[in-house]
Amino acid sequence: MVLDPARLGPPSGAYVAVVGGCGGMGRALVDALIQTQVHVAVLDLPSSVEQHPPPPEALVLPMDGGNEAQVAEAFATLATQWPRLDGMANLAGYFKGLSPLSDLDVSVFDDIIAGNLRSHFLCAKAAMPLLRQSVQGAIVCVASTQAIDVIPNYTHYAAAKAGVVAMVKGMARENAPHIRCNALAPGLTDTPFLVGGTGREQIFEGIDPSRYAPRVPMKRMAAASDMTGPILFLLGPASGFINGETLIVDGGVYVQ
Repeated sequence: MVLDPARLGPPSGAYVAVVGGCGGMGRALVDALIQTQVHVAVLDLPSSVEQHPPPPEALVLPMDGGNEAQVAEAFATLATQWPRLDGMANLAGYFKGLSPLSDLDVSVFDDIIAGNLRSHFLCAKAAMPLLRQSVQGAIVCVASTQAIDVIPNYTHYAAAKAGVVAMVKGMARENAPHIRCNALAPGLTDTPFLVGGTGREQIFEGIDPSRYAPRVPMKRMAAASDMTGPILFLLGPASGFINGETLIVDGGVYVQ
């Protein structure tokens, strides 16, 4: 089925920032937003921008989402380029340290918290002043089904993503009705994340989709494009009364 972004997401002329816009999910989302004449800013690691340059229509702001100074500078630049911010999708995240928590190096734990939770906090904090200038701003933070269904050896990553879900709930109540905040919880998705993350060192060989697919009720692994529609929906006016929720998109693997 071909999605029509114009019927799902922010209206033409809206201003949307995509943190992690050079990753697999990010590129699909950026392309869909540009199709509908939405102004798009891509904020991502310099290495990710170099490996996967965003489309020429996008405003590109290289930064490390876990670095306070870089995030502040990127959003300050955005404020000089745009009159407001209508939406932000934060897809920042990566994984390393496949290990039981009892054997995990503290530095690895700190890196995972910085890349998967601190980055969402810093970007949300920096985006809030711009989002308040919109009629109704929207934030979508990408978490993971691991936030609610933890797999052994991924506990540190799951804890970071659970923090994202909790932070979204708090931000939703703190900032309504001016800004809506929701989360997306993807299941296993066939993107560069599976080998470590876009713009980062490869630490895994990846996962064979044909071996994982039989475990999914939909009988296939998710593609990056499977997350585009749900994110557009949460950013757009059709979800205008949805706030503080976590939308699970995993083909039915986890059912509450």
